This record gives sequence, structure tokens and C-alpha cells, in this order.
Amino acid sequence: MAQVQRTAAAVADEPAALAERFYHHLFQLAPGVRDMFPADMTAQNDRLAGALFDAVRALVDDPERRAPRMEAHLHRLGADHAHRYAVRPEHYPFVGHALVRAVQDVSGDWSASTSSAWLWVYEWMSSHMMSAAHDVR
Repeated sequence: MAQVQRTAAAVADEPAALAERFYHHLFQLAPGVRDMFPADMTAQNDRLAGALFDAVRALVDDPERRAPRMEAHLHRLGADHAHRYAVRPEHYPFVGHALVRAVQDVSGDWSASTSSAWLWVYEWMSSHMMSAAHDVR
């Protein structure tokens, strides 16, 4: 988690850049999902960065107390994404790859172990979101 915390701190001052790089990579990896998003991505960029940094804080700052609340939030978010936006389980791997690439682009501080640490964070987030999406179906 120290690697995630360090790289999250490095990109925290550039949330818009992180979100822009994330969506750039996502739309390259899965062009079919572009229609799921608004033309003006400003608000979406803010939501993405906020959700990501909230999740990292939940894992780093007092995880025994904060992680369960974040997991419940991710569960609700996953249900919402499945119901309102038709997000399917097969979309999630693209999101994970886009996230890792975006953090790498913006942080400039990267190694194989940093990539693995971020993938672990994403797997934690997505597992809770997908479990809720399964409940919606």
C-alpha cells in the first residue's frame, strides 16, 4: 500500500490530468463504451478522481474503520452503474488497465510492483462493484 499511497499523493494535485488520461486509455481500449459517457466530461472527471482518492484513503487511513464503509459505497455504486448505465462485468478489465496506465502517465513513478499494487486496489474496488451489479441482474 505504500506504493499506492506514494503514487496517489503524486497525482493528487492533478486530478483532472489523471481523469483525462484514464478516459483516454479507456476509450482506446474499449471504444464501444464512449457512448456511455457525456460529451462534456468535466463533471465525470471530477467524480472519477474523487471516487478513486476516497477509495485509496479508505485503504490507507484507518482501514478497519473506513474500508467497510467504502465497500458499502462501492456496492451501491456498482448497482447504480449496472442499472443506470448498463455497465457489464466485461467492462471492468478495461477500466483496470486504463486506471493503471493513467496513474503511471501522471505519477512518473512506476515499477512492476507499483503496477501490481494498483491492480490490487482496483480489484478490491471492482469486486465490490461487480457483486452489486450481479445482484441487479
